[in-house]
Amino acid sequence: MMEFSSRVLAIEESITIAATARADAMQRQGIDVISLSAGEPDFDTPDNIQEAAVRAIKEGRTRYTRPATGIIELKEAICDKLQRDNDLTYDPSRIVVGCGSKQTIFDAVIALINDGDEAIIPAPFWVSYADQVRLMGGVPVIVQTTAETGFRITPEQLKAACSSRTRFVLFNSPCNPTGAVYTRSELQALAEVIADAGIYVVSDEIYDKILYDDAQHVSIAALNPAVKEKTLVVNGVSKAYAMTGWRVGYGAGPADLIAHIGKIQSQETTSTCSISQYAALEALTGPQDSVEAMRRAFQDRRNLIVRRLNAIPRITCSNPQGAFYVFPDISALYGRSANKGRIRNDVDFCNYLLEEARVAVVPGSGFGTPGHIRIAYATSMDRTEAAMDRIENAVANLV
Repeated sequence: MMEFSSRVLAIEESITIAATARADAMQRQGIDVISLSAGEPDFDTPDNIQEAAVRAIKEGRTRYTRPATGIIELKEAICDKLQRDNDLTYDPSRIVVGCGSKQTIFDAVIALINDGDEAIIPAPFWVSYADQVRLMGGVPVIVQTTAETGFRITPEQLKAACSSRTRFVLFNSPCNPTGAVYTRSELQALAEVIADAGIYVVSDEIYDKILYDDAQHVSIAALNPAVKEKTLVVNGVSKAYAMTGWRVGYGAGPADLIAHIGKIQSQETTSTCSISQYAALEALTGPQDSVEAMRRAFQDRRNLIVRRLNAIPRITCSNPQGAFYVFPDISALYGRSANKGRIRNDVDFCNYLLEEARVAVVPGSGFGTPGHIRIAYATSMDRTEAAMDRIENAVANLV
């Protein structure tokens, strides 16, 4: 007799959480590990947001919130944000507030996927997407992109991946782990394929405020009315406002899908933390200068890390346009040897960096693209510089 469900046995622990936990364990042992594995800003939550949370506590806003899908004030603020920043008009009834954008995406998967249904996921992809689909009995259809195409799926690839079982395609722009950002014209071409296929879109836009150079964020839902009516736009306050631990994400979409997600959430977590919701309200409606200050710091770190990586022999790194990750190709190091054995794959290389250089990064295979590693530049410039020194020395010691 099987002791646990086949669905839970078919998925893996999040590789990013596992890598960060391993680095944390070494740090607790007194080992000087520089962790570049976690996808969260190193900045403190801005003071005005902290103060709003304290006020909520002191004013007794510490009970379940109603409805389960979020307080009306926050929903209205989300509608204003989507109109102002993304040219998207929604009524508060078409907004759901969840415990982070991860919950909102997962609840959409629950609402859309039956056994054997397919979800198209461009790779590299955030580690949770494919396993969330598998957990619900669905089939993730992985479409590989490359550095040569800017790690962006083409209309031809999308059309070829569609089948009679396709339920939705999952976009992430700016992308974790590559930092790729789709242009308006690229999204418009993809929207035409989606409209013809009649499938849903889950559009993860959590990094929409972390952009560099001339990159602009465009939501696919704003480009085609037919696509908008089958798109769930997902966002949150974790990345732009340094609020990862507050656990507030949201989705905006068609009324029937939002209703089903709300129903699922009511049986799952009830409402999001009341205090966090009032903090998120302040994040969206209060001063925005801290967002730009953090973005500039990320850009400086990006410039440093891309320059340093491309100066290391046998490593190549694209210049990301958004988010706070780089995704260098380290496959040219395969076959080289370290003290504890030969580098056969990206997992071996990450283990080597952790054990020998005391730097924690994440294997690209966890993002559906072996031969790469993901490095988060969400730590201070001094620590980032020190980490690059260690990585450079570690690569030089491979024979």
